[in-house]
Amino acid sequence: MSSSSLGDSSLLLWLMAAVVVVLGAYLYIGWVRRAQDADHWQQALWPSVIAGTSIGVVIPSSMILALAAEPLPFPLGYLWASVPVLFLVPMLACIPVALWLTRRQNWLALIGSGVLLAGIAIAVQVGWLLSAGLRPGIRWQFDLLGGAILVTVVGMVAGGWLAYSDASGDGGRKSLWRAGAAALIALTLVAGQEVVVSAVSLMGQVGSVYKREASSTILCLIGGALVPAVLAMAALDLALRNSTDRRRSRRTVQLNLPRRRKRRRKYRAL
Repeated sequence: MSSSSLGDSSLLLWLMAAVVVVLGAYLYIGWVRRAQDADHWQQALWPSVIAGTSIGVVIPSSMILALAAEPLPFPLGYLWASVPVLFLVPMLACIPVALWLTRRQNWLALIGSGVLLAGIAIAVQVGWLLSAGLRPGIRWQFDLLGGAILVTVVGMVAGGWLAYSDASGDGGRKSLWRAGAAALIALTLVAGQEVVVSAVSLMGQVGSVYKREASSTILCLIGGALVPAVLAMAALDLALRNSTDRRRSRRTVQLNLPRRRKRRRKYRAL
């Protein structure tokens, strides 16, 4: 395989990772917003679960695609036992974060949720690197790892502020604010995981102990085809729900507007 074809394949996988994160961030923001509008906590529970699951599933998916995008001279694989853990744990861990934002809409919840999401993302990214069984072994560059943590924390908090500020909730351009927040969260995750990969000097590795277990190719099909397909359908469903709610809200406002009283015409007798 030539270097140009490797470069094209790497760019495609990298872009797919960005698309996956954008879709997950859009669903996370949208469903948390819907949960915040619920009257009772029972009504907010299911939207919060969907929100947490959406952002939780894209963290491992984007990392798999990012690692596969690297032009490595050896086949990459992962320990079978680690795969369900690295997929399920972030999905479950992000649900309480979404519930926190649903019930507490203040600065503490905003900053705390961003820090927690950043911690989950970094832990999952490090977990995938450790589960690859790289040889001759990982020697962490802690300055780069610290930079990745800082970038991810700042980006997640800033993305949360854009997503849940007053302009995003009630302003005339709230859709633009939320789209910008989803793009910022996606850029943060993609940039953060690239720095984490750089922190292990991946190109200096010569092999993967688990290349015969969970193949990177199979996991890329899951993270790059199945996950985005499901997220795209969920994003379309969310967009249709929001559109229906907006039409219903406008119709309700129009029905509640006071009707103008017709003025009686006065005719002069001839």
